[in-house]
Amino acid sequence: MPVLSPLLSPFRGNAVSSRRPTGCRMLAALAVLLVCTGLLAGCGKQTVGHLARAQLQPDTPQTVSMQYLRFTYRVVPLRESVGVRGQASLVPGALPAWATWYEQLTVMVYLSDASGRVLDAEEYDYLPRAVGDEGSLPFETRFYLDPDDQGPLYVSFGYRMVATEHAPNPDGPNGSGSEPGDVGRSLIVGEGALDN
Repeated sequence: MPVLSPLLSPFRGNAVSSRRPTGCRMLAALAVLLVCTGLLAGCGKQTVGHLARAQLQPDTPQTVSMQYLRFTYRVVPLRESVGVRGQASLVPGALPAWATWYEQLTVMVYLSDASGRVLDAEEYDYLPRAVGDEGSLPFETRFYLDPDDQGPLYVSFGYRMVATEHAPNPDGPNGSGSEPGDVGRSLIVGEGALDN
């Protein structure tokens, strides 16, 4: 017959209690929770220090050029926030001649501090379209400023793009509607914030 140790007894009202007070166990659990939360919060930070960026200059037209897109914008000072209004356009000659369709096109606008740490971000998804039909892609966002964010602030941009040889055939290759059509060659490009 097994003998149960009084120190391992599963019954709470037992005359023998564990050696650690309940308060110490709760404090240890809280400390572990705080450490894990701190680690997760640290993992959630993003940086744009590797991207082209420009310091906020109210009411001044500015341009940031990247490998595939050029961003022209204006910073609009607002009460307790800052607005960024502009447009993205394809850099001439950036895409290969065979790329005639945007399967995916997403533009990101980032607000960062002097070290490149992302303070806020906004993302815009555009509908699939023919390359050349986009003209310029408008965007407009508002970033609410934290009173703790002192020092110069910066705007930077990112994008994700999938350009294909032609538009997909929604009816499938044989018009059956059972399989998506072949889009031919694809080019997948992007620039954006990195996780720290």
